[in-house]
Amino acid sequence: MSYGLGLSEKKRAKERRNKIVKTIFYFGLLGAAGAWGYYEGQAQADRRVAIVEDQVNELSQKNQRLNDQTRAALDKQSSALAEARAWRAKFEKEIPTGATLEILELVKSRVDEGLEPQRLVTLIGLAQNNQNCDPRPETKRFIVNTPLFNQVGNSISLAEGSITVTGLGESALNAEGKPEAWYDPAKPVSIQFTRLGGKSEKVEGLLPIHKSVVFGGNEYRFSILSGKQSFATISATRCDFP
Repeated sequence: MSYGLGLSEKKRAKERRNKIVKTIFYFGLLGAAGAWGYYEGQAQADRRVAIVEDQVNELSQKNQRLNDQTRAALDKQSSALAEARAWRAKFEKEIPTGATLEILELVKSRVDEGLEPQRLVTLIGLAQNNQNCDPRPETKRFIVNTPLFNQVGNSISLAEGSITVTGLGESALNAEGKPEAWYDPAKPVSIQFTRLGGKSEKVEGLLPIHKSVVFGGNEYRFSILSGKQSFATISATRCDFP
């Protein structure tokens, strides 16, 4: 009886040992799997970190290249703007404006008309600010012709008969809106200066009108103002020319 109990106790002890061994084995397997998983995960993480670092380095290099290209473009733009400002300053400095431009345009027009350039050079060289003019202007009045009243004799002679002046204006309107024989001083008029020999110049506009005419060695400066009905007043000042 005791012998059977001994065998049974040994069997149970063996089973307990087997269970313990199995348990240890399972825990070992679990530990090994966990360790393998940990180290494999760490390796994958390291690989991913390495890949990300490579991508970051590549992006950094691209960004650096873009920054270099941007700086180069900005340098070129700054250089182009500086050059443009320099050209503009040179243009504004060298291209004439105002009175200088008017003089150059007048010189060009006179040369185009056939005046010898050397003649203009001589006249410009003789020009000076101090001018010798007669102390008193010659003043006269004349009738301004209109479409209803136009006579050849409606003219005056100035500068000892060397210059003849005639005028033409628009008819004034009465209260009924009908044209009168006299001119309307509030509307543009046409004044013609005819030199001795037939050459003439014309100026148009609203009164008063100012005009300078050169005849020989004299310059005549005219001022035309509106006068009494049908009339205009003209004054001429003679100055040495040039």
